[in-house]
Amino acid sequence: MNEEIWKQAEADADKFKDLSTQGGKDLSDLIKQASTVNKQIDVLEEEVKILKQKKNSYLFDLIPAKMAEMGMDKVEVNGNAVSLATFVSATMPKDPIQREQAILHLRDIGASDFIKNEVTVKFGVNEDNRARSIQSELEEKGMDTTARVWVEPSTLKKLVRERVENNQNIDMELFNAHVGQIAKIKGGKDE
Repeated sequence: MNEEIWKQAEADADKFKDLSTQGGKDLSDLIKQASTVNKQIDVLEEEVKILKQKKNSYLFDLIPAKMAEMGMDKVEVNGNAVSLATFVSATMPKDPIQREQAILHLRDIGASDFIKNEVTVKFGVNEDNRARSIQSELEEKGMDTTARVWVEPSTLKKLVRERVENNQNIDMELFNAHVGQIAKIKGGKDE
């Protein structure tokens, strides 16, 4: 068996006969240059992240607070305008138990029209597909069903905005929901 290993090593050595010291150095330099570029990209991406956080601080906090303090909701100077607009953010909980609580809350407050449902039923050959209205009946008969229940992010934001504007009940904490002011700057890049 040792003879086979040596024969294989000799055969593999032939693959490297065209590799020169200069070729190895050139390859090493290219790898180092690629690594340097990767590090530069990481640094720049972090800088962009920090700049975006600063931008959001101005648009969501500092400018709206100063305009509110001055009793303004819009200002125009030399064709550039800054106005305040309401923003809403809300998300469905990721935790399955909290997600189910959120769905139940929407049903309890009469907002079930915003909930999407998807029911998948596995049938054999020559069987018809049935929808959500008979899901429980199918499960009672021992059929394998899978249901997906969700609310689209944009729909949830719209629902929160409408309920807050109309002074209707909605659990803001459950949806990690926030309503606030944002500065809209026209004439700049934020149009």
